[in-house]
Amino acid sequence: MMEKPNSIALVSAGYPPNMFGGIDTQTYDLAHALSAEKVAVTVFCGGSLKSPTCIPENDYLTIYRLPMAEIPPRVVWFQLQNISFLKNKLSDYDIIHTQHSSGSVYGLLKRKVGKPWVVSFHDHQLRRFIIPFKLKPWNLSPMDIAYYVAGYPLFELLTKMELKWADHYVACGESGFLDYVRFSGMNLSKTTVIPNGIDLGKIFSILQSFKSKEEKDTEDFITIFTCGRLYASKGIHFLLKAMPLVLKRFKNVRVKIFGKGPMYTKLMDLIKILGLQEIVRLEGHVPYERLICELDKCTLAVFPSMVEVGPSLAVMEAMACKKTVVMFRYPFSTEVIDHLQTGFLVQPLDIRGLADAICLLIEDEKLRRNLGMKAYYKILEKHDIRKIVKKYIDVYLKCINNS
Repeated sequence: MMEKPNSIALVSAGYPPNMFGGIDTQTYDLAHALSAEKVAVTVFCGGSLKSPTCIPENDYLTIYRLPMAEIPPRVVWFQLQNISFLKNKLSDYDIIHTQHSSGSVYGLLKRKVGKPWVVSFHDHQLRRFIIPFKLKPWNLSPMDIAYYVAGYPLFELLTKMELKWADHYVACGESGFLDYVRFSGMNLSKTTVIPNGIDLGKIFSILQSFKSKEEKDTEDFITIFTCGRLYASKGIHFLLKAMPLVLKRFKNVRVKIFGKGPMYTKLMDLIKILGLQEIVRLEGHVPYERLICELDKCTLAVFPSMVEVGPSLAVMEAMACKKTVVMFRYPFSTEVIDHLQTGFLVQPLDIRGLADAICLLIEDEKLRRNLGMKAYYKILEKHDIRKIVKKYIDVYLKCINNS
């Protein structure tokens, strides 16, 4: 029988349904995977308006919803508002695991609390910082500037705190790991690369339930799916600019964009400028169950992101639904997509190349289905959270034994 820690405190400002991005979904899946291994987990997250609220989810999982101001930078307000509460509570656990920038304050509490500390690192802030300098000003929102540029010194400070005081680091992708080594001097001997994983059991359960209730679509459209926080770094505007080229060859195409964020108005304006009002729908934030169902119904998925830590959760969810994914060719995308094996890669920021890839995959159904099936098997083999959680348990035990 595998040795396990007795109790873990998992700290993340966001946690479903109070979500800001993929990190929150990753926290959710990790917490549930640990509890399925019968490891006692307590998640400390934002979501309470006034005072801490304790919510037992099952015998091994408890959620503390803590106050958090709904103004940027939320991760900082989350820590400042709850520092006393965390100081009093965290000493009850064997190990403290925080998401990058959500629990940096533990560095100031560590001597008092006395428990080992693990930090998960995602995409590096320098990658976000340079985004505005790669794009035209009209492809950015004021929040992009505030988040990427003005927020850079703050995230640099939080990173330095974590790298200085944490006992161990988890890099959630090889690409992100190399960035932290290069730009922040991350200590290799204190780092474990654990690529992101997804809860396949949850996805399959949703799909099974959906198929039992499914009604046949009356409209015969080719549907392109994408999702994510609507920031410039997600590259949604590249997909929109590719659509007029796609529509020259295929008239019955529709695009569904899921997510919310500061680029919403900019994207709506671009949709009108390009005359895509009947083609593109901004669906906003939807429940996870509907998101997976929409993935299952789509023809293909396009994620023209410019920054990720490595394997993107949304990309892996699409692959788990046996969908062919189109991405720009960056180091992070090659971690999960093998070109013309498990997906399709396009040169970065190449709008015509993106349009050509979409047209090829619409036209060649056999290729599309073959890539989707191979993508599914890759996720099954390498990114199942039930396998990946054992690597986290190994890290926890190593830190506890060395403390």
